[in-house]
Amino acid sequence: MKKNMSKKILAAILSVVMISSLTGCKKTLPEDEEVFTGSGAATVDEMTPEKGAKLVFWTSNKEYGEAVAKAFEAKYDVPVTVAQEGMGTVDKIALSGPSGEGADVFITGHDNFQKGLSSGVFMELEDAIVDNVNSKVSESGTKTVMKDGKMYGIPISIEVNCLFYNKDLVQTPATTLEEIMEGAKAFNDPANNKFNFLCTIGDGYYEFPFVAAQGFELFGPNGDDGDNPGFDTDEYEKGLELIAALHETMPISSTDLNNKSSLKANFIDGNVAYYITGPWDVTQIKESGVNFGITTLPTYQGNQLKPFAGVQCAFVSTFTKYPIAAELLANFLISDEGASILYTESNGITTLSNIDNVEGLSEDPYLPAFVKQFEYSVPMPSVSRISYFWSIAADIDRAVFDGQLTPADARKKAIENWKALLATE
Repeated sequence: MKKNMSKKILAAILSVVMISSLTGCKKTLPEDEEVFTGSGAATVDEMTPEKGAKLVFWTSNKEYGEAVAKAFEAKYDVPVTVAQEGMGTVDKIALSGPSGEGADVFITGHDNFQKGLSSGVFMELEDAIVDNVNSKVSESGTKTVMKDGKMYGIPISIEVNCLFYNKDLVQTPATTLEEIMEGAKAFNDPANNKFNFLCTIGDGYYEFPFVAAQGFELFGPNGDDGDNPGFDTDEYEKGLELIAALHETMPISSTDLNNKSSLKANFIDGNVAYYITGPWDVTQIKESGVNFGITTLPTYQGNQLKPFAGVQCAFVSTFTKYPIAAELLANFLISDEGASILYTESNGITTLSNIDNVEGLSEDPYLPAFVKQFEYSVPMPSVSRISYFWSIAADIDRAVFDGQLTPADARKKAIENWKALLATE
């Protein structure tokens, strides 16, 4: 087994050093700190919480957290106190953890992974937990919590874009972008605001599937090379060529296509056959009464279009006094029961690849499409310079779409803009 507590102590020391350098306060670890050498269990079912264990769980949705706490206590007889914490969770753990006042388990976005790892607040998970996570969650999820072959968290819920379609206009949804682009030639009627396909232009989050359609890898294959966004590659230029080609399919300006509310309203009004958006719009579109369905993004030239994925992950604090109980709580969140609670309490979508036994979600007419799409997605890079990409994409993609820059010139301009932003650091 791994010597988890040895790693835990080292991480805690690093975190304390970091905090002291910021605050000028000296903090020391308790002299009676015990060494945790792992539960000794080969499987999660063999793990037993520490005697007298009690946990604190931080999540942004208190109703969800309290439902989880109730179910977990019924299963393991471990009381869980829930607190609602959203932004800045990693910083709060780093500050409150050493004094024993922070959470044992907390949820935060995967974009905070690098920050939490460097500050030493994430406990490395032991083998029994890792094996269970790997058996249930696809690589799209697990890679968001992995570093050097070690797992430091559990992916819990997802957000990813899918293809919405109007069932009154589309009998069988297209599986290729070429089919959609060809259909636009006959369907489009710009004078009456009718379009076969609409998606946002001017927002790198929405445009990424097209820019990456020919193999472009933003910040490298793992999304963690903050020094090289990959703009100076043929794959990026080919992605921009697709952005340019989409203008014929959506013959309006990028300014209009950057108005997300207008695009959604047009789809709700029944004027649009296909529309790309995420789970955050499902409720409003459903309540509008439009007859719609949701499916995965199509292929382009045989390649599956892959959108960015946002992942909420559960982490065990390196400062927890009850590491076994805490790991079991984090793991409970991806049980069928935990995933059912996520759906019923927050309309959340689990990372589980198999949702057959997730109550509510498995019968939902819309959300399972996002589960399937997650298998074909790219975790949004968590590097700090992702903000540079948003800025560059907004300018470059609009210029290419509107015909103001050729893809080749846009490639050069993206590199220039990147270097200019680096010079401001």
